[in-house]
Amino acid sequence: MLHASHIIVEQGTRSVPEYRKRVRRLAIFYFGIVLFAVASVTMLVVRGRLFVALAQRSNVETATIAVIIALFTYLAAASFVGAVGAVRVALLALPGIFGAERSSVERRKQRALKWSDDKPGSVYLNALVRRAGGGDEPISIELADEHGSLGTVVIDGAALRHVKAPAHSSNSIFAYFERRIEALAEARDPDVQLSIIEWTSIDDESALRYASFVTFSRRLEAHLGCDALWPVVELTDGDIETLRREARELCPTLRNEAFLPDLEYQAEHRLPIIPEPLAFVTLSRSESRADPHVSMGCAFIVTLTITIIVAIMIWMPPWVPGK
Repeated sequence: MLHASHIIVEQGTRSVPEYRKRVRRLAIFYFGIVLFAVASVTMLVVRGRLFVALAQRSNVETATIAVIIALFTYLAAASFVGAVGAVRVALLALPGIFGAERSSVERRKQRALKWSDDKPGSVYLNALVRRAGGGDEPISIELADEHGSLGTVVIDGAALRHVKAPAHSSNSIFAYFERRIEALAEARDPDVQLSIIEWTSIDDESALRYASFVTFSRRLEAHLGCDALWPVVELTDGDIETLRREARELCPTLRNEAFLPDLEYQAEHRLPIIPEPLAFVTLSRSESRADPHVSMGCAFIVTLTITIIVAIMIWMPPWVPGK
């Protein structure tokens, strides 16, 4: 059964084609939000007299128009970097539409990437990931193809790190590897459950506190010479080769994603027991990460819907009392 929390937390990262579609949709969302938000604000300002008259004659609060203008201006500003990134991706890929070789297109994207000297992004899993029969040595999955490198994902126990990554590397790459590792291990053990529970880019204090507990557990295990004190998920050599092959296939998509902003936030669901404005008691649930694909998709739907409504009202002004 699909719950709302699953939709908000993570979407479509079980395979390379799904990841590719996800990035394309995200680019469209950023561009569409800016396009439709600017269109709505422009129509409301240019035809302001019409909408103010409609609001006054239909007993609707006139300030609603100002709220929509302010909200859409904010959405356009917040999504502007993503829209610019989407346009850059389209322009860089344009020669391929007219017959240029794919390799030349990918090399152009690689040269256009920006890099950062910040600490590598990382997340922490609910279980240790180890090579079957290989001890605690970290597992390195290089994100590289014949056109260049996009860094390396290092699986070190419960930690996933993206080292030497582009400046706008997204947490979605971690969600992809978490789900792929779980799927590969599930083929041998149906009871495997793997999940990302801490994100340093969202809550670094909580993530580092969890990392300290995991480190303590691993050192105590080594000191006692006993079985694993923390849950363990094992990867075979074949699993690791599968991840490395998929990482190479994923590189063109990761180059496109590197031009988009890395918006990472927590999410909170609220369900009022009594409807607004008397919602004295509400049920709430927090999620450690809100999927940007879903949050930007919702913003895109809202801006598109209101733009259509505003355009229809200008094209066919509704009848109101006193008009």
